[in-house]
Amino acid sequence: MRRSQRRLAAGSAAAAFLALAMNAPHSAASTESGATLPTTSAQIQPVDRRTVTEQPALSEAQRTELVLHHLDIREQASAAESVPVEAVPAAPDAAPGQRGGETVLQGVGTDAMQIGRNKRNDHATTVASTLAEPAAANKGKKVHYTGNTFASSSKNRGKTWTSEALPGGPADAPTACCDLDVVRAHAQDRFFSSLLYTNGAVTNGVVRIFVRTNPRVAETCFYDIDPGGAADNILPDYPHLAVSNNFLYLSTNDLTDGAWTGAQVYRFDVAQMAACTTTNYNLLTWTGSVGQRILTPVEGATDVMYLGSTESATTFRAFSWPESSTSVTSFTYTVDSSTFTNPDCRGGVDNFDFIERDTAWSITGFRLRGATGGGQTTFWWPVAPDVNHPQAHLHGATIRTSDMALIDQPPVWNSTTCFGYPAVSSNVFGEYGMSMAAGGQAGGGGTSAQGVVLVDDTESAGIFFPLYSVTATGTHNRTDGRFGDYFTVRTNARCTSAWVATNYALLDGNTTSAHVNARYVEFQSTLDPPC
Repeated sequence: MRRSQRRLAAGSAAAAFLALAMNAPHSAASTESGATLPTTSAQIQPVDRRTVTEQPALSEAQRTELVLHHLDIREQASAAESVPVEAVPAAPDAAPGQRGGETVLQGVGTDAMQIGRNKRNDHATTVASTLAEPAAANKGKKVHYTGNTFASSSKNRGKTWTSEALPGGPADAPTACCDLDVVRAHAQDRFFSSLLYTNGAVTNGVVRIFVRTNPRVAETCFYDIDPGGAADNILPDYPHLAVSNNFLYLSTNDLTDGAWTGAQVYRFDVAQMAACTTTNYNLLTWTGSVGQRILTPVEGATDVMYLGSTESATTFRAFSWPESSTSVTSFTYTVDSSTFTNPDCRGGVDNFDFIERDTAWSITGFRLRGATGGGQTTFWWPVAPDVNHPQAHLHGATIRTSDMALIDQPPVWNSTTCFGYPAVSSNVFGEYGMSMAAGGQAGGGGTSAQGVVLVDDTESAGIFFPLYSVTATGTHNRTDGRFGDYFTVRTNARCTSAWVATNYALLDGNTTSAHVNARYVEFQSTLDPPC
């Protein structure tokens, strides 16, 4: 990492709701090499967007019914496939507020963050589900921003937003459903966005990847990924995108007749896809031996892509996929114990819990995220309180990329506030920027879930987030214990030391899209030269 050459900039980010995101060191453990996993190879053809018609817009009630039905199917599959976790006591942490002998005061850090933009997407207040699931990528001032059931764009870094129509889907999955995502391949100067289409019963699906030169213009072409074809009931659930130097990745969680049948990761030739030509791809299919697990590609990848999963309370598995290889290698690690039980994170008006549903805290890995940079890859996943952490928090695993050795296990936690739903990326210096939800507390009476951003304090040893800043204020949690599924953090296209991020909260109510406080945020460390 570029630590010794950095300088402290004047000022710090103002935080309306500020608290310490405390990390403590853990010991590394032994590494076991796993099998080399083959992938299959195939090609996919582009579709001219002019051959499809726009889909009639669903009403808010119809959108809500579709999203909730989809989540019911996902949660049922997750509950059926999750395996029991052995009860292993958590390893002791360093004392709270201590890292390598350095005392860190609550609410004070050596590395504050600079918020360049924090804009509300008012389009989300008119068409989004209250399970917003925002995602964004930028090209300078131009931003492509998606959410659950909607897409939008901005030409002025989020000051104003324009709606984008969602075209109709193929015959076997005609309805534009949910789980939208967007990334930008900077070298190819292309935006790639994905959308899950389903049939009426939400038992069959197609993921469509749109190719755009500019978020303000219509897509040039798109590609349909249909794992089951018209005859099968396969739902490629929970699609997510990522990029490396030469490839675009799509991960899916396949459900066949409602039961989990494997995690899949597609690796597309990004130059071919950017040109809207016949595109070569490799496909990794993972079923493992421990039940349903989600594989989501990390952010910040260059010549190697990494993925990870929690095998058990004390076993973590990482996957390494070099761009030069069609094979994937997995490694397993013994890690400090994670507590995969339902935490108590009640707060806000009427004291509802925002981390309640199975997929938000289970071992399956729907909320596990990672980023790579500076010679290491770190994964974080949400866990319940344990003897050393009184609130729901994040466990971590840092792997040195040169030899795939586990070198640290950095938790992110706070003594009075629940943390969950992490999204993370790295920048050109190998630093980490994170967006997550913070709020509620064990015993109830905390705040509602707030959208927050954090920056890795590179002046301290290891990985350390000294503080966080609220970017999406909220007053309410939903009554059903759900809080969407994800936020995003991407490298800023025009400033590679900074990030663009999304998060949201429910403001002044919890029943309609008017209550969605969805944010587009540009932020960086104050130790880096300002963009």
